[in-house]
Amino acid sequence: MKNVPKTKVEEIFDKYARGYSSDAFAPARYDTARAAMSFADDITWLFLTKYLPKRKSIMILDAGGGDGYWAQKLAELGYNNIVVADISQGMLNEAAKRFSKLKTNHNVIFVKSDIANMKEFKTATFDFVFSQYDAVSLCMKPAEAIKELGRVAKKGAYVIASLDTKFRRVPELIEAGKISEAEQLLKTNISYDYDFPQHNLTHEELAEYFTKAGVNVIEVIGAPVFMHQINKQTLQKLETDPKPRKRLLKMELAHCTNKSLVNFAGHLQIVGQKP
Repeated sequence: MKNVPKTKVEEIFDKYARGYSSDAFAPARYDTARAAMSFADDITWLFLTKYLPKRKSIMILDAGGGDGYWAQKLAELGYNNIVVADISQGMLNEAAKRFSKLKTNHNVIFVKSDIANMKEFKTATFDFVFSQYDAVSLCMKPAEAIKELGRVAKKGAYVIASLDTKFRRVPELIEAGKISEAEQLLKTNISYDYDFPQHNLTHEELAEYFTKAGVNVIEVIGAPVFMHQINKQTLQKLETDPKPRKRLLKMELAHCTNKSLVNFAGHLQIVGQKP
């Protein structure tokens, strides 16, 4: 399996930019993947805000920020100096549309940039750096991406990154009848959810990239560790019933930092700090 050229990654996300935050995104190659995205989003957001500095004027980088979903949530909290960077101009256009509808005051700028080589930004520029879900894995250069996230962070800044876990995807591929792809994933760390590859890692592998980038690992999170294993029909019912959903989220938060569970989580999130 060969890496996808940077220009190809850009073309793919330009093509699917309008549907990125909906079910209209690129057609999946199999239907056994289970992400429990509403729980993943809640857990991700709770840990982002846990480490977010209180000073609203800080410089924030949303690297691989796509259509600006997370940046919007930060702007709505009053953070007004945010850079949304993405390799896809189509994604940035969607982000700009999103922010044009906001009534809150903000100073958000959109920069076309490759997360594995963010030459547009000087070293030690940002007070808070994060990259959620796809960018670190889809750039196919996760070590370089983490190194860049660390480089642009100021001393003492938190650096947060997430991607899909490796071991979670193995049973999904087996269930889809793609045993050879499961075998290859375990050897190469590469899988194909869609018609393009991504890197899937364990928390040990991602933590090693943080350490090599000079960023101290503070916390390891699985998002989620239980709910993505529930069948789709049951999950949909639970997600729409507030009382059991609240209990289930509480259960997730009580166990999502358990490292014995994290490698089988839907998403892997690591919080680091630049010393």
